[in-house]
Amino acid sequence: MGMTMRDPQTFYGDFHPEMKLADIHLHTAHSDGWWTPERLVDAAIEQGLSAIAITDHDEIRGGKIAREYVARHGLALQVLIGQEVSARANGHDVHVLGLDIEVEIRPWQSIEARVSAIYAQGGFVIMPHPKASGRGWPSFEQVLGLGRPVAIEIYNAGVADLAGIARLRGKSDANREARAFFEAHRTELAGAVVGTDGHFRTVGRGLTAYSGDLRTAIEEGTTNVLFRPYLERLMPWDTAGYIGGLKRLDRRRSEKYGPRPR
Repeated sequence: MGMTMRDPQTFYGDFHPEMKLADIHLHTAHSDGWWTPERLVDAAIEQGLSAIAITDHDEIRGGKIAREYVARHGLALQVLIGQEVSARANGHDVHVLGLDIEVEIRPWQSIEARVSAIYAQGGFVIMPHPKASGRGWPSFEQVLGLGRPVAIEIYNAGVADLAGIARLRGKSDANREARAFFEAHRTELAGAVVGTDGHFRTVGRGLTAYSGDLRTAIEEGTTNVLFRPYLERLMPWDTAGYIGGLKRLDRRRSEKYGPRPR
């Protein structure tokens, strides 16, 4: 069902074997992912994880189903309900991860408004796959412009999958740029985190290592970042399923919130 928990590589921090491991950027079939929530929970436990966050695009049903499944079977896994919120800035979708939430966040509002909405219901914020200005979103400037000590992904396994293509195009490693940005602005940010950003058949490629409570460790900046240098596992037909998931997601959002702003 995936790789074993052997030989994680450290990307940032000082990992100790007694630390717990979390994968906090995962998708299910409730948006554009392959996993059912239940199968994702089982796979995470098989990989020895202590916590996961399900962060479907503009949808929280998958996280709730996973949490109920864990409670019903008495499983040893913390499930954080999350959402990859589609904020809107300068004509672009800008993704914001809201974790530890209970109510779906309305998409297509400003970044600042979506961040405030996450905090308003007691959640916390991670800015996923940040990039230098002109390279993608959220940009480093947008992260700092929030004026809040949010966490950022300094490693995203999906970004790592595309690193070879980036090199061929003469672009630098976006994950290493994100780590350099984090280190330069350490006092203005919460802890460093990582996510598999898993859409297909793998979990645990991007691991946030922590001691004690996961949210507290992120907020206090005591997390470490590990990764596994494996490509995401998928079958040839999974791409069609992914595209179908995107279409269903767009249809659902349009019916509930109206068309995406231009």
